[in-house]
Amino acid sequence: MIKYNYSYILLGAFVISTICTPSAQSALLVSERQVQQQNEQMWEQMIKTMPLSRNVSKRTLVQCVTKKMIKQLEEPYRSYDWEVKLFADSAVNAIALYVMEAGRIGVSEGIFKVVANQDELATVIGHEIIHIINKHSYEMEKRVTRSDIGVNLATMAVAGKIANQPMRSQSDVILAQTKMSGIATMNNELSNIALKAPYKRNMEKEADIDGLLLMARTGFNPLKAMSVWKKMMKQPGGQNEPKSKFYSTHPSDEKRISDLSSTLSEALKEYNAVESKPNCGYSK
Repeated sequence: MIKYNYSYILLGAFVISTICTPSAQSALLVSERQVQQQNEQMWEQMIKTMPLSRNVSKRTLVQCVTKKMIKQLEEPYRSYDWEVKLFADSAVNAIALYVMEAGRIGVSEGIFKVVANQDELATVIGHEIIHIINKHSYEMEKRVTRSDIGVNLATMAVAGKIANQPMRSQSDVILAQTKMSGIATMNNELSNIALKAPYKRNMEKEADIDGLLLMARTGFNPLKAMSVWKKMMKQPGGQNEPKSKFYSTHPSDEKRISDLSSTLSEALKEYNAVESKPNCGYSK
């Protein structure tokens, strides 16, 4: 009769579940080019499956604001292959996708629930442009890789102690399995909440502030950025609810307004220095 060492069986199963998942394996091999290809595929899928807006005035506004802001970028970003689309979707949302020497920006028609003019739209577009030129999608993938590996190693150490406890009966094995399952759940929570979410919030803050300065340099009124986030606060399911702040990957709207306020004087100097302000010809 073969006697199994339940300790090593359990620990081995835990290692497989935490380190050898498909997501962990792909994260170990992630490259900038892979992220670019994934983003391009996502963009192509959006174009195929999501209907484009038929509102000509709104589409024209989105194109105009984006082009004006891109002209203010330094090289090589100004010469990127930029593409922006307005989708017929009611969500208050926009997305930025970084691909090889290119940027893809998708704006949902629902954004006009909080955007009433070109300056307010520039707040959203500027934010997404910064995500692209700072390669935030790729940087986040690298962060995910590091955080997953770090948390996995830490929780494996705890799992090892559990696995090394004496197991004299099937009940002991079941108890150990339950503990292992709890640790695996904790592993995922730690990775998402303690490491990834704060890092993503920092990226969002960077996109907010640098986007504010970009819109100001383009000649869009940075004061309007405040009104956008104030209106965001009133949207259902907004980021302003205290219970969601810790788990959220975005700063609360109040925090956003506070951070932007600290940069506003610099942005106003940039704005006032622009002699010829853009006119994209839209307001509610």
